[in-house]
Amino acid sequence: MTCCEGWTSCNGFTLLVLSILAICFNLTPIIIDYSEDGRLLHYPTSCYEWFLPGILGGGLLVLPAVSMTLAARKRGSCNSRCGMVTSSFLSLLGILGAVYCCLISIFAIAEGPLICKEGNKDVSSCDFSLGNLSSFYMLNFDLDWFTNGTCLSALEPPVSNGTRLANIQDRIPALDIPSFDIPRIEINEELQKILHLTVFVGLSVVGIVEILVSVSQVLAGLMGFLCGTSKKKRNRAV
Repeated sequence: MTCCEGWTSCNGFTLLVLSILAICFNLTPIIIDYSEDGRLLHYPTSCYEWFLPGILGGGLLVLPAVSMTLAARKRGSCNSRCGMVTSSFLSLLGILGAVYCCLISIFAIAEGPLICKEGNKDVSSCDFSLGNLSSFYMLNFDLDWFTNGTCLSALEPPVSNGTRLANIQDRIPALDIPSFDIPRIEINEELQKILHLTVFVGLSVVGIVEILVSVSQVLAGLMGFLCGTSKKKRNRAV
């Protein structure tokens, strides 16, 4: 095994673990929201969880690079110059996905959970678009939403003990999906803020590491393309 093949193998397994983590982080608030009221796309923890930064950006867009990178390691069917350079190109796609994951997560951290917003508290109030990227430098990162204990004051009216509103069925149409035996849970304001911060900080860290590992694989793939691999040539039939 050449150094670029060992390098590629390490990158592949690292990206696989990171993509699984990104998907799990993104699914966590969605599952918790569903377990609260049995409805999707309805009163989410954050607008940004439904832009799927972990599932789409840090997960699905990274998986092609993972598959080719693992296939291009020693004894793989793609262990060749072509396989190595292909892993480099697919890693560029992974970099784009990881950047998307980071940007959405940073916006989510700066904006705070949906309970801290005035007005409608469902996905119809989510107005994030690519045009918002131009105002990236104006984002507020003082985390007032996390330290301020009056997030629920904007809601009408909050239930006792600080839990989120249960009567939300008339806000927007929910997805009609089969019911599952998921225990109903209620989370208070503090737990929701901790969940929001944990999920999107985790996605930000995963995205940054994915960018670094993908850049590393771009270099490893180019090295494998230029220097060749240790795959033995098959004997041609005489």
